[in-house]
Amino acid sequence: MCTQNVEITKLVEDLSQLVKDRSLTSDELGLMYAFKHGSSVNEALRRAGLDEKLEGFVSGQKVFSKVGGRIGLAGEVSSRDVDVAVEVRKILEASGGQMGVASLCSRFIQMHEESLSSMTGKRPAEYFEESEEFRLIGRGVVGLVAKPKREAVVEETDATEKPASKVAVLAGCTDRDEEAYWALHEKIAGRSFGSGVARCLQSIVQAVSEGCCLNVRSVIRGGSIGRGTAITGCESAELVFLVEGLPRQGQEKWVRPLLKSVKAVLSMSEALKNVEFELRSESLHMVVQDCVSIDLKFSPVFENHSETLAEIEKQGPCSQNLFAGALEREMTQFVSKQRGQVKTTMRLLKWWREEQEWSVMCRPSDDVLELVAIYVWQRTDPVEQWKAVANCMTLMCRFNEVRIVWSNYYRKDAIWKPLLSQRPLLMSPVNPYKNVAAPTEFDCSEMMAKAASTHFFW
Repeated sequence: MCTQNVEITKLVEDLSQLVKDRSLTSDELGLMYAFKHGSSVNEALRRAGLDEKLEGFVSGQKVFSKVGGRIGLAGEVSSRDVDVAVEVRKILEASGGQMGVASLCSRFIQMHEESLSSMTGKRPAEYFEESEEFRLIGRGVVGLVAKPKREAVVEETDATEKPASKVAVLAGCTDRDEEAYWALHEKIAGRSFGSGVARCLQSIVQAVSEGCCLNVRSVIRGGSIGRGTAITGCESAELVFLVEGLPRQGQEKWVRPLLKSVKAVLSMSEALKNVEFELRSESLHMVVQDCVSIDLKFSPVFENHSETLAEIEKQGPCSQNLFAGALEREMTQFVSKQRGQVKTTMRLLKWWREEQEWSVMCRPSDDVLELVAIYVWQRTDPVEQWKAVANCMTLMCRFNEVRIVWSNYYRKDAIWKPLLSQRPLLMSPVNPYKNVAAPTEFDCSEMMAKAASTHFFW
C-alpha cells in the first residue's frame, strides 16, 4: 500500500507539472506525459495498481479541475483556456441557432463552472452587441449571424509554383474546421509529382548506369516523392545507387571523387541540360523545374539491414552519416506504409513549415515532421485532421522535452547509449545511432515558438 501511495503521489506531481502553465485536453496530457517520461499514462496507472483511465484518475484528484474538456490545476483554469465565442456558438447551434440570453448564460455556467460575464468582463448583452458572430433578436434572445458559404479558392497553378499563402487558401476557415484541412490538402497534394520529374529521375538513373562504369545492383527511390508525402512546391527525391565493389571502409576518401565524376557525366546529358548541380559532402544535389530537389547518393551493397548496422558499429557511430543511403530503403518503407490519414497530417505539417521563415539550423526537416505525425497518430489515433494537427502542435510546443524511440527495426537496448541523454531525442526508426533531432544539427527553439504562437491557417 505504501508503494502504491508513492506511485500515485509521483504521478500527480508529474501531471501537475505538465498543466501548471496551461490546461490540456486528456489526449494532449497523455501525449505530453509520454513525451517527457517515455511511457504512457496508462502504464503509470498500472504501476500504481489502478485499473482506470486518465480522465477517471484526474477526476478523483482534488489538485486538478476539468473545465470545457480541458484539465488544469484546481483554481487556475481561466478564460485564457476557453474560447468564449466558440463555446457560445456550440450552445446556439445545439439549440437551432438562437435561444434566450438567460438560458444561454445558465447553460454556459453548467458547462464551464464560470459565468459568461466573468470570462468576458462584460454584461452578456454588451458582449453580444459587440460581437460579429452573434446578434440580439428582439427582447432577451440571441442568435447566430449567418456566415457566407465557404468556398475553396480555385486557381490554375503551374506545377512549379508554391502553394498560395495561408490566408488565401480558404476563406473563413478556423483551426477546428475539418473541411478546411481537407480542402487545403486537396490543393497542396491533389496531383502526383509531374511527369517531367519522373522522366528526369529515369534519365539520371540511365545516365549513371550507362556512363559511369559502375556495377549498379539496384537503385532506391526515397525522399518525399519516394515516400508518398510530397506537397506542391516542396518536392524532393533521393536516388541511392547500391554499387557492387565499392569499399565499405574509407568512404570519406572515395565519395567526393565519385560524386565529381558523376556530376561531369550528368552535365553532358541533353535530357538534364536545365538541371542545376551542387556538390555536397555526401551527395550530389540537383534542382529540377526550380523547385524539385534530387539528391544522388552512392553506397556499397549490404545484404540486409542487420549487416548495415553491424558495419556502422564496427566503424563507430560517428560514421553513421556515411551509411544513410544504405538505410534509405528501410526509412522509405517505414514512412510509405503508414495510413493515408497519417500521410495527410505529414503533408499539412510540411505546408505549415513552408509558410514560416526559419533561421539557419532551425527549419524542421521532413524526417522530423514525418516522425512527429507518425508518433502522434500511434499515441492518440485522433481520427480528425484538425485534432491530429493540434496534437502535433502541442508536441512541437515542448519539443525540447521530447524522448521518442522506436522498436521496428532494432531493439531499444541497441540504441547508442550517449544518445539517451540528449534532449530532444527523436530516434531514427531504422538507425539506433541517429537522433534525427540532434541539437548539433537542429535548433528546435524557433519551431517551438512558432507552434505555440501561430494558428494553423493564419
